[in-house]
Amino acid sequence: MESFPDAAKITDVLNRRIRELECLYSISAELRIDDNPGERFKTVTAHLINGLRLSETASVSIWFDEIEYTTRPLPKERVTETLVFDIMVAGRKRGAIEILFQEKTPFSDGAKRLVKEISLKISNTVERRELAAELKQYAGSLEELVSKKTQELEKSKKRYEDFFKDAPTPMLISRFNGDIMKANREFYRLLQYPEDGSVHLNFVRDRLYEDPGVRSIIYEKLKQDGFLERFDLTLLDRNGTPIPVIGSYIIIDVDGENCVESVYKDIRIRKELERKLIEQNENLEKNVLQRTLDLENQKNLLVTKNQELVSLTKKLRESKTRLQLLFQTITDTVVVIDPDFNILMSNQKGVGKKGKCYKRIFNLDKPCEDCHIEKVFKESSSVSLEKIVDGEHYLLRAYPIIDADCQVTGALEISRVITKEKNMEQQLLQADKLASLGQLVSGIAHEINNPNTFIRGNLTIVQEALNDIMPILDRTYEARPDLRIARLNYEMFRQSIPVLVDDMVQGANRIKGIVDGLRKFAKRDEGLLNESVNVNAITEACLRLVDNQVRRTADVKAELDPDLPEITGNAQKLQQVIVNVLINASQSIDKPRGSIVVSSYRPNNREIVLKVSDNGKGMDEKTVKQIFDPFYTTKRNQGGTGLGLSIAYGIIKEHKGRIEVESKAGVGTTFSIYVPISP
Repeated sequence: MESFPDAAKITDVLNRRIRELECLYSISAELRIDDNPGERFKTVTAHLINGLRLSETASVSIWFDEIEYTTRPLPKERVTETLVFDIMVAGRKRGAIEILFQEKTPFSDGAKRLVKEISLKISNTVERRELAAELKQYAGSLEELVSKKTQELEKSKKRYEDFFKDAPTPMLISRFNGDIMKANREFYRLLQYPEDGSVHLNFVRDRLYEDPGVRSIIYEKLKQDGFLERFDLTLLDRNGTPIPVIGSYIIIDVDGENCVESVYKDIRIRKELERKLIEQNENLEKNVLQRTLDLENQKNLLVTKNQELVSLTKKLRESKTRLQLLFQTITDTVVVIDPDFNILMSNQKGVGKKGKCYKRIFNLDKPCEDCHIEKVFKESSSVSLEKIVDGEHYLLRAYPIIDADCQVTGALEISRVITKEKNMEQQLLQADKLASLGQLVSGIAHEINNPNTFIRGNLTIVQEALNDIMPILDRTYEARPDLRIARLNYEMFRQSIPVLVDDMVQGANRIKGIVDGLRKFAKRDEGLLNESVNVNAITEACLRLVDNQVRRTADVKAELDPDLPEITGNAQKLQQVIVNVLINASQSIDKPRGSIVVSSYRPNNREIVLKVSDNGKGMDEKTVKQIFDPFYTTKRNQGGTGLGLSIAYGIIKEHKGRIEVESKAGVGTTFSIYVPISP
């Protein structure tokens, strides 16, 4: 059988790739050894020489921290050509991999990628080891701190367990299916069950609710808010006796499982509590009377001290002036707040020195939900949290102001706008997701391409074989008119089999086109705008790439000008823009079947235009003005991040172009992308 050039070429490519992978794996294993970096670098050069199949007239050297490592030194005066790949550690150049040649030698792109990947592995290995050494210096103090915090956590856990067990009110932890995981004695006592918990209860199975429908109300509220307070319901004890209670619920994490912690209050003793409340009120009045007498005594004492305070007034004014100057130089918003949320002092003119804090700072008409200032006065401790108000992220820190009697008389709040930091964090997360997606797409394309290559090669052989077999079968059919092949009469077989084989060839070629589009889309580049780009070609590639998703909702029509000139830019970045606009167009169609028209043309000699038009639901004028803003999205519930069109806008700006949008609600949207021929 004759050998085919495609098969030989494929075999050569596969063998070369296997050698490169073996070299990469050997070097990776070598770099994981920590005993002697110098010896490891020498061994790496030996693996590179073997992996690249360098002749005796070529060598590999690794320079690191101005020291050279090699297993085949060459005289410097005989070197005619050198390839250098930098070793960067923590953003700083620490060395390089040099490929030295004594004579002109071709060096493939695949070999360059291999050496570049190895330089990156060396950089990562060195950085990891240096970070490990630095981390080891702090291990001792961290272990001591961890031990101390662990002891504190154990004490806190024991206090919680003791509180839970001995709490005077019924408490329990249950699963969402109704199983009671743990309950205190008061709960079992309330429902007349054994207090040792020997009876395993389930709210649904054991019918602990008088009205079973109340359970769905409780869990719906918990899923919405995460807690539910002071909810009136009726439980049934062991004998079926109704017990009216007030329940409070909160979702907690128990070993990675979301569970519900519940606290119940028996309303049958409310009258007793009211009686105790009246008694406490009488005691409070007595205490107030006694406190009034104490205040009178304090007043007399203050009168005697008044003269002494007058002499200190001048010094206090000077101190106050210095304090106010320091207070006003702080860039963050600092305010002093009393228990009624009134601002007593502020370092910002826009906030002022009076009014409610929630009105002056956040422009709200009522106190914030879960107000941290309330926690400061209630718990006498500092509070730190992040809050989002009208789209702005705030970092809030509040500290109690305590007088000599250990009473909290005010709160010092420091607020800082951290919206830019949060936006940057979201951008970094999105960039990481896109990088991971690119690696996944590249891997899938590679796995599909391998078997498809064999299919395409074998189909060529099958077509040639059919061309040779058909004359023989024709002669056989002339001698045997009743000839049947594959349970078909020969005439039907003769008409169908070439069509079937041609369809398989076209299908395999279509798979190859889709795979090539995926690989180009996921290809990593340096982001340079120095490629000759055929806009029609990358548009067709993008249409193939998103064909499956777009054609679920719309019919696509392409009207591309065949005489468009090439432009200078970055093909991968422009692909990202076109894919984003096409997917947005398909997602905007809410009718049973819509249409998308993609067209390109050259309006003048300076630029070309690519238009994507759809007949979807369109946008109002306000939305059109905001679609290019970072993090603005109308698809937040569907997982949209609001970064797609913002990134696309930035890419076209990089190419010195522009994006124009025409949209009308209920009619459709047209995106026009203008890119200059010569940026």
